[in-house]
Amino acid sequence: MRYCLRHYTQYQYEEAVEQAQNQIRMLLRPDVPGQRVEQRMLRVHPRPAYGKLQTDFFGNRTLYLEVDQAHRDFKLFLKHYVQIEARPPVAQSPAWEQVSQALSQPQDEAQRKTRLYTLDSPKAPSSKALAQYAAASFKPGRALHEAAMAFTRQIHREFKFDPKVTSVTTPVNEVLQKKRGVCQDFAQLMIAALRSLGLAARYVSGYLETVPPPGKPRLVGADASHAWVSVWCPQNGWLDFDPTNNCVPDQRYITTAWGRDYEDVIPMNGVIRGGGKRSTLRVRVDVQALS
Repeated sequence: MRYCLRHYTQYQYEEAVEQAQNQIRMLLRPDVPGQRVEQRMLRVHPRPAYGKLQTDFFGNRTLYLEVDQAHRDFKLFLKHYVQIEARPPVAQSPAWEQVSQALSQPQDEAQRKTRLYTLDSPKAPSSKALAQYAAASFKPGRALHEAAMAFTRQIHREFKFDPKVTSVTTPVNEVLQKKRGVCQDFAQLMIAALRSLGLAARYVSGYLETVPPPGKPRLVGADASHAWVSVWCPQNGWLDFDPTNNCVPDQRYITTAWGRDYEDVIPMNGVIRGGGKRSTLRVRVDVQALS
């Protein structure tokens, strides 16, 4: 599949911002298997005084921008043309306990790097409660891929999508209790549960093409950024699962960044001088299939 991806971000401030320093993590990764970025366009207002493209610890493309002119309106428009290929079939995976054991005693550099994703992170800490919750899917001797898919179905079945009950600061133990949240919550809960079993899991951010109901027109700008989970398997590398939609990501999924949890892939963060006490954020995303 080939897509045109548009992402528009606007901040409006109560008072003038005298100076701003921002980190942008909206540039698609160039190293995702089956994903090829053909063209990219970026517009920023006000015009930055300085900009630098960097790569962070996790390999994500990070654009650092400095704006030194007073403004009450900051706009960023990013456009990608990207090609997504079909994913190869998954080879038979070993029992999940074998993978957990291998990660606890890494034998090579690749396993040592992967072990980072077994450790707690601020928004995806392990716990006994999460390990117990995942045990229904991770039965003894079950193949890792099968267990992860079963757990994906379990979360989708037992949790309700509700954007009103959580925020970016809601901890996973509260999400587990309420059984409600959004894609970010479900991804971080699944990651924390997998880590509670000694497995390596990472948070993936990106976009998902949405399809309108039959007979309804496609709404431009109605798409949104999305989050899902990757689990490491020795025979297959990183395997993706989407607990929000109860599926394995396919050609509809476009990857932007990955890390331990949401804090590692925040689309835009930074510091400003001025701006008053209030600001308004508007985001519009459009994923248009071209072929």
